[in-house]
Amino acid sequence: LFPSPCVVTFVAMAGGEGEKRVMKTRVFFRWAGPVAMQAERIKVVGNCAELGKWSVADGIPLTRVDGCRGCWSTPSGVLLPLNQELEYRYAICSDSTGEFLRWEPWQDEPRFAVATGRRLVLEDDSGKGRSADEDAESAAPTVVTVAAGSRTASPTLAPLKSPTASPRGESNMGLRGKTRSMDITSLAEVNSSDKAFLVFRNLPVSVKQGSDGEWQVEKISHSAGTALPLLKHFTQSGPNKPPPGEAIDVQVKFIGNPGVCVDDEGEQKKLTELLAKHACIPVFINKDQMDNHNTFSEDYLWPVFHNMKIFDATVTGDHLTESFDKQLWKSFMAFNNAYAEVITTHGDKETLVWIHDYELIMVPRYVYHRCPDWTTGLFLHCAFPSTEVMRCLPVREEILQSMLSGRIVTFQIFDYLRHFMSCCSELLGARHSFQKGGILQVEHESRSVVVFADHFCIPYNHLVKKLSDEKVLERAKSIKDQFKGKTIVGSYDSCDCFAGIALKLRIFHRFLSEYRQYQKRIVLVQYIRAPTGGTKRRGMIDMDELHEMAAKTNKAFGYDAVTIVVEEITREKTLGVMLATDILLDTSTNAGLNLGPFNFYAAHSQDQKGVVIISEFSGCSSVLTGAFKINPWNTGAVLTALDQAMSIQPDDQKIRFTKDHSYVSTQTLVHWVQKNLTEIKVTRSNINSVTRLCGFGGPSHLDKEDVVEAYKAAKKRVIFLDNEGTIAQQAGWKIQSSLRLRKQGEPPDPKVLDCLQSLIKDRGNTVVVLSGREKEIMEDWFHSVDGLGLCAEHGFHRCLPGTLRGSNTEMWESQLVFDDNQEWKDIVLELMKQYVQRVQGSIVEPKACAISWNYREVGATGVVDDLALELARFLDPKDPKGLLYGYPVKVVNGKGYVEVKRSDIDKGTSAVQILQELGQVDFVLAVGDDRSDEDMFEAIANYFANLAVPDAPPSMAGSAKSSEAVMRKGVNASVASLCSSFEGSPLTSPPMSPKLTAKNRVSFSEVDSDPSLAGSSVQIKAPSAKWFTATVGRKNTKAKHFVADVDEVSQLLEKLARSSVVSSFSRFSSMPMIAMEGDTLTDSEEEDAEDQDRILNRSTTATTRLGALTRK
Repeated sequence: LFPSPCVVTFVAMAGGEGEKRVMKTRVFFRWAGPVAMQAERIKVVGNCAELGKWSVADGIPLTRVDGCRGCWSTPSGVLLPLNQELEYRYAICSDSTGEFLRWEPWQDEPRFAVATGRRLVLEDDSGKGRSADEDAESAAPTVVTVAAGSRTASPTLAPLKSPTASPRGESNMGLRGKTRSMDITSLAEVNSSDKAFLVFRNLPVSVKQGSDGEWQVEKISHSAGTALPLLKHFTQSGPNKPPPGEAIDVQVKFIGNPGVCVDDEGEQKKLTELLAKHACIPVFINKDQMDNHNTFSEDYLWPVFHNMKIFDATVTGDHLTESFDKQLWKSFMAFNNAYAEVITTHGDKETLVWIHDYELIMVPRYVYHRCPDWTTGLFLHCAFPSTEVMRCLPVREEILQSMLSGRIVTFQIFDYLRHFMSCCSELLGARHSFQKGGILQVEHESRSVVVFADHFCIPYNHLVKKLSDEKVLERAKSIKDQFKGKTIVGSYDSCDCFAGIALKLRIFHRFLSEYRQYQKRIVLVQYIRAPTGGTKRRGMIDMDELHEMAAKTNKAFGYDAVTIVVEEITREKTLGVMLATDILLDTSTNAGLNLGPFNFYAAHSQDQKGVVIISEFSGCSSVLTGAFKINPWNTGAVLTALDQAMSIQPDDQKIRFTKDHSYVSTQTLVHWVQKNLTEIKVTRSNINSVTRLCGFGGPSHLDKEDVVEAYKAAKKRVIFLDNEGTIAQQAGWKIQSSLRLRKQGEPPDPKVLDCLQSLIKDRGNTVVVLSGREKEIMEDWFHSVDGLGLCAEHGFHRCLPGTLRGSNTEMWESQLVFDDNQEWKDIVLELMKQYVQRVQGSIVEPKACAISWNYREVGATGVVDDLALELARFLDPKDPKGLLYGYPVKVVNGKGYVEVKRSDIDKGTSAVQILQELGQVDFVLAVGDDRSDEDMFEAIANYFANLAVPDAPPSMAGSAKSSEAVMRKGVNASVASLCSSFEGSPLTSPPMSPKLTAKNRVSFSEVDSDPSLAGSSVQIKAPSAKWFTATVGRKNTKAKHFVADVDEVSQLLEKLARSSVVSSFSRFSSMPMIAMEGDTLTDSEEEDAEDQDRILNRSTTATTRLGALTRK
């Protein structure tokens, strides 16, 4: 079997009226063998109708393959049902008469195959007739329409060509092109029409004021820790635009602080206009705010993000800063808010906003509050802490929520991403999910935020060109001359405790003590970046202590074995040091990425020499596989690595160097920028049309104006709403006992309750809130909303809405349980008790129709998720080996819980039941956020799909035109007799609640006026109801649309409520409710009836309008 490599999807056959959906596989048969005479031909015969059912006369003929002796094929292929098991044989027949002569030789038994995929080639010719460049038409999607009871011939394809017709490479190129089209980023790649803001703390230019008072803008030199000058260089346009391959082809503007404090508004305007010529937008910050921001960033965020418990004096040794400074935090937020204000002032919805590093970590939150639809991304250049350290920060929730306020969060390596997801899970209760295409997301506040790992890249080509610079060569030569004849172990580090410099000096001292053969043959040259600013920040190392350690080593071994150089770093100095270094030694205890090894490989790109020893705690260790990796705390392992580096053989050194150099040389800064901007662009909400091209389509954003328009045009409407996470904020949890877990949520905001009441006052509206809560809680929260329908425990208990509630109806009614097998509850309860004993913090929650095992409060949710998955599989009622096999239940593995419930109880069943009891409706809105709401979305979609079947006699309730018929009392033809003529119709649905019996129904007023209608059914057109399903947050869903969050749901309800208030000025703008015969009307209701009769008597149409009066 040789399935075509070009086929990656199945194509569902879609038919028109009276046709059925068919999934087909196009099967090509190929055969090769000796044929005695030229007057013979080959047929393929099989056990299916398409292959003649073993009738040779009805078999499919094969044709000769040109240029391939003895090869035969079916050039058009045969369409067979997908997954069809078939037996077949090749028959040799007479070419002139078609008479069967014999079966193929050497094959006594029938062949066997299964039709899989969109296109399948059965190579019974040992591959002789295989074509390298089969016509593209044969690889195109095949859509076949099969009418009922008919058989459609296969469309003609291009004839099979000789296997030598073209080189194999052409087919491979086509395959690569098709495979690339599956990548979303290739379809949404940024280009010159895209606008982007690159937001850094500082601008990539230097600003100063001349003696004449005029502002001057100059380029700044490259320094370690920032790539701003290079980014500025690669984004230039016009005559200064870099050559192809080195240019970032996007309309980029930089946003940041100009480096000077300007308080005068006039001067700020001048400087802004000047910086605009350099594609820069300044953010003006006063000096006090700037100082406070820097202090908070350096003393709190920077050490915490590098896994330091800053409030533990036993760790930091600082007893003066054990408390959190709220004033610094306020200044930090004000600083970030200023950036957000500039971003939203100068940008628009189409601008891609890329925010960089922890100093601006609150900017995404402020941008989101101002413009929730904007596309923002955050790139964190530093490390990210574990949950244990992050939870010590008093503002941990605010920081995590801000990071999740953008569309995408990017980290240097996947390990930091893992820490982030763990923090979100344990501190915010946010879980992660996967999307097609390998996209990882975090779900929070009903939003889906993409998380991504992609480390920063050096400008390799740019650095290689710099190697010929005189400053670089002179610096390298001076170092070589200073330590002539010795192996130089070097490094460039920052002056902080995470660089591990003190640890490195102690290790090197011990190395010289234990490996005496290397004494006076090796030196350690430690370069340290000079600290900026005059104050010492938390985590900075004591330079005097380092010099003392170096002097001690030099004295002990009688030569300058250790040299410490503190200097300001430039690009030329860095390359010069790396070019002179023989062994790069990194002993970092926590480094975000560490670009030192990358610069080392770039500096030695010509001589291909040098050895790298890197710490496992540096981010670059996860991508540089040729370097020696060490645990700097394991002194013995570091000494061994140094010995191996000193004695390495040339061949081994070359292999290790080439492995990492080939990686570093292909990762460019330009590609990194374009890739990250493309990832941000992909997350834009209007990218759904692109993702659908790849099969990654998701729901579209719900257009509130479309909903309001459909709402106004409708006469009979139904609104289904979930509670927590939809109209109320998501609930927390509180343990009440070893077997009880109670949600500690709040009812919806009073404004939302007022909106619900306004909607219910419109007599054409039915509003229902569905929840998994107990009925007592639902009643307590919504008792103030008169006429609201409630479904508790996903519909097991329900309080009918006012439109369905009769005079004698009790407040709550429950589903019948006479067929409920209680045995499954005992089994599940006993099993879940075992899980409670083994998973500390988990709880069993029994309900009337379900039992849940909840582990939301368990710390190690990542581990317990796997345990929950195994529990769900063990309880799967569809698995013959499952514990609940054969029981009428279903298992739901949700976020933080595993629930076993009756298979006939869910929100979807409850929603459809209400729709059927209401009869024909012409507007439905359903909004929810949880897994249980997916049942509702699917059920509503299926409900209206069934109503849309053409040519079926509709019921009175299913008619979109039924509201045109006037219902009045005292008419001979009854609704009961009319509905009876529609029984058995696939579109028939109960026209009203079962509480309203036939004797209580009202009847048509105009039916007996037309004799042709007497005793026969009235043909009414199929319904044309507008229905909307929306999930809260962007995610995989069965809903057609999504809304951003709870606030957007509230805004939508307010719009609908205002529409109801406006329409209330016209008493008959919505369809009134049906009243019982024999019910006593109030005076106001009688006046309404008289008014309605006068209006109906003035009508000139012969149609009737469905009407009723509300009960008191």
